[in-house]
Amino acid sequence: MTHYLIDIRLMGSVKQQISRLSNQLAEKFDLGTNLVVPHITLAGPFSTGNEIQLIEDFTRICTTRKEIPKYDVGGYGFFESTRVVFVTITPDETLKQFRYELAGAISPYCTLRNYDLDSADGFMFHATLAMKLDWLTFQRIKWYVRKQESVVFRHHPIRATLLRNSKILCEYDFIQERMLSPTQARSKATRMRDFDILKTWADGSWE
Repeated sequence: MTHYLIDIRLMGSVKQQISRLSNQLAEKFDLGTNLVVPHITLAGPFSTGNEIQLIEDFTRICTTRKEIPKYDVGGYGFFESTRVVFVTITPDETLKQFRYELAGAISPYCTLRNYDLDSADGFMFHATLAMKLDWLTFQRIKWYVRKQESVVFRHHPIRATLLRNSKILCEYDFIQERMLSPTQARSKATRMRDFDILKTWADGSWE
């Protein structure tokens, strides 16, 4: 079955910090496949029989966003029932509404999960570090990460990504205000253009 995911790819220093912690967890606790690539999930994983409509709705919601969403990266959190360890993400109102509108648009024909349908204020934004842990490993990691320095860099979610079976289907660049093909999304030149634009911003949010 084809699986889709909509997320925000972490880039720059935020990605480096979270990846470094992920590597530490993998080495110290032998996590194997329980370690995940850090990202901020907006919807999914889900399936659908209407990929064309999915791309159209994803494009429409992205391109009609008048303000660039932002978020703060903070400390660490835990989902006790599913034994998930994550980095906490605090979204601004624009990001909250973007995710909520996106979920509402695709819910009639996509198999979204209950948490995808949470309200704009109720959805828990996070970047997963480890999941599907046994009880003892979960307790040990909880104790370990509480002693680690928080990830405290304010960062713009440069791109929202639509993935099919973990591969980029298309990606919207909020900074350049355009949809990227898979090749463009992976391009170093495209990424450097983003950071060049961010350097002109006066609020200290660029890397």
